[in-house]
Amino acid sequence: MNKRIQKLNRRIALHRNVRTMRFPTLTRLFFDTPGLPTYFGKNSYPFQDPVLERICNAFKLADEASEQEDIWTELTASNADFIQALRNKDFEFLRTSFSNLFHGPLLFGMGHTDIFLTKKSPYDRQYFSLRCRDAVQALGEALAIKPLSSNQQTSLDDYIESTNADLEEHIEKIEETLGHSIEVPNVGRSPAAKIGRYQISPDSARHAYVMYRVKQLGFNSDDAILEIGGGFGNVARYAFLQGFRNYTIIDIPYVTAIQAAFLAATIGEENISLMGEDPVGGIKIYPSTQKRNLPGTIDLAINMDSLPEINMTESIEYLRFINSKGRYFLSINQEAQKTHKGKIKQYCVPDLINMVGNFKRLHRHPYWMEQGYAEEYYAVEMEDNQT
Repeated sequence: MNKRIQKLNRRIALHRNVRTMRFPTLTRLFFDTPGLPTYFGKNSYPFQDPVLERICNAFKLADEASEQEDIWTELTASNADFIQALRNKDFEFLRTSFSNLFHGPLLFGMGHTDIFLTKKSPYDRQYFSLRCRDAVQALGEALAIKPLSSNQQTSLDDYIESTNADLEEHIEKIEETLGHSIEVPNVGRSPAAKIGRYQISPDSARHAYVMYRVKQLGFNSDDAILEIGGGFGNVARYAFLQGFRNYTIIDIPYVTAIQAAFLAATIGEENISLMGEDPVGGIKIYPSTQKRNLPGTIDLAINMDSLPEINMTESIEYLRFINSKGRYFLSINQEAQKTHKGKIKQYCVPDLINMVGNFKRLHRHPYWMEQGYAEEYYAVEMEDNQT
């Protein structure tokens, strides 16, 4: 009788938790997982006038409207007040915006914002806690710190115990392996979850993987790295922590202002260079409107979670740019090809690659950190006019 009751209870648990299968990005199914304490972090950076002046000056040189419609056209329109503040050098507005960076629409499409801890979350409030737990476990598995679970070799009870276990020790080992913290920096009042003594967000864990992977592929701190679409600058922050000092981001103009503010606050204003400045900083931030003017060659171009969302014309232009200046290309992108709001089509990187040509795929496998994403590594096939 006890075995029958146990079996029935497991079936009830499966039905109760099956909805988490539809939570996007999670790499595993969770069962009755205890929630993590969640809260908003602090902002400890003052964003004084000199750095805001630099950001506005760079934006003025880059400000240029796109003629193509894509998902980022919509996001740009939703941040019209912020863009106008950049044009007007409204420092008080910008200071408030950067001090509350993770609140409001500024980081939509780039990271986990305050909405995930509110009733307005597109999923539910449990999602953020599960996403943090999942991201830490996925990073631990990618770094061979946490063994992979096997449905063939693991009982359901053991699986539940593994996924619901305390993760503080995992984070400690992750940081030892990477050589730096994966905690959320106290900038912009980011949502966070408390795991033991650590302050974690999904982005603080998943972005740490990228530069680990870059080093695993054999790239060194003096190699020229280009990130196409740099989010809010967190991957670049980890690149700096890993010792990379020849790292460039290109992105749409208003997003470069966000990256400049975040990186100034986290790695130091003296370590970034913006449009119109001498390129002396270890992290250089340029608008996509000026990508053809970037000097030198690129050892590795990185694109994470953006090429499918950009209009086809621009995506192909980026790939041709990599073709002309780069040696290798690392893509981490989804391939669902969803049509956004019934009119804006998303694309698949392998299809775009086939259209452009001159790339040789070296690796392809599921992305450790997120369900539904492919990680691909390409070599640029040199043309006769390339040296």
